[in-house]
Amino acid sequence: MAQTITAIVPTYNRAVYLAEALAALTSQTRPVDEIIVWDDGSTDTTEAVARAAAGPIRYFRSANGGKSRALNAAMAKATGSLIWICDDDDIVLPHAAETLAGLLEARSDAGVAGGSYRRFHTATASGARIEQGPGYWPDLSQGSVLRHLLEDIFLFQNATLVRRTAYDAVGGFREDLPRSIDYDMIVRLAMQTPVVMTEKTVFLQRKHDGARGPAVARHAAARSDEVWQSADCAVFASFRDSVPLSLYEGLFDGPPQAIRRAALLQRACVYARRTDWAAACEDFAAAALVAPNHPLCEVEVAICRRAMGGKHGIDQADTTEARQALADLARSGPVGASIARALRRGLRWRLRQAIAARRFGDIAGIARLGQTLSCGRDSAAGAPVMPVTERDEPFCPARLTGPP
Repeated sequence: MAQTITAIVPTYNRAVYLAEALAALTSQTRPVDEIIVWDDGSTDTTEAVARAAAGPIRYFRSANGGKSRALNAAMAKATGSLIWICDDDDIVLPHAAETLAGLLEARSDAGVAGGSYRRFHTATASGARIEQGPGYWPDLSQGSVLRHLLEDIFLFQNATLVRRTAYDAVGGFREDLPRSIDYDMIVRLAMQTPVVMTEKTVFLQRKHDGARGPAVARHAAARSDEVWQSADCAVFASFRDSVPLSLYEGLFDGPPQAIRRAALLQRACVYARRTDWAAACEDFAAAALVAPNHPLCEVEVAICRRAMGGKHGIDQADTTEARQALADLARSGPVGASIARALRRGLRWRLRQAIAARRFGDIAGIARLGQTLSCGRDSAAGAPVMPVTERDEPFCPARLTGPP
């Protein structure tokens, strides 16, 4: 049976961009079978724009309840076997539906197809479109898509085509989250089903100065970093309780002890990058107790280095509590000292960036952290390194049946 595509466009007071977004959807080389525009209580000309657009558009309107509620309502109306959620201010490229659907047709076991994107803004004076690369894009040649998603968001809704069955398996969008609902959902999907990727650009992400967020929690573009940091922390706080360590173990191959230690380090890395250093230090300390006479392997060192590379910075690692926990880690034994040493190596990139930008406060904080992480003795353990490798796809991913 041929797969059908439903595109869902949740919108709120973006009439100025909506027409261009819909025109891009109706100009696909592989036609979209259904386009649902869900108007979340707009007060501008959104309805007129949607009704004037050509193509297989179904328009619905509800009182403002936020993006999650709009998406859940639209999903209940969707008839397609493949779901494509598209933001109202971005522009999908003409080949996007064909590219993403082709990935799923080639991999019947995969539930999600994803692609890359470029950012753009419109020059005020000339009206010209100025494009640049994606804000963050990992090296997908190493490790699983799930591991990369746990560390940072890089796969956005416009760039993902998802089987309806995969959405049904993980449950609806969380309506208690005002933000980061796309991050929460893509992680839940990647835990449930294989994700097949292309690095081909499939949409253009618009950067503009308009207000963000639902009506009850709007914020200016200038505050985005601060707002998204808090939102990401909230998402991963719930994952801490609902996602078992076995999911992280499924990211690796090797002897059981090696897998367990790598899993603890990986989870610590994820929470360090979320700025939750209390959770991260708890896992670093637990990892130091696993196979305490076996030195870290290269994969484990790389995990620790990445812990210092999160987009939200490392200010929370420079608190009294976090520095004490890191000092205790460094003094806990050979493996703890090795973890501390690897974390210290991860500071080098941040130090170079701070020096280049002459951010003297950051330089001082990095120096304090480096000194804290140097207080242990990283002595040779005498036992061989336990080999551990990353899997390209998780083994037996966790089966989440709904929101955590």
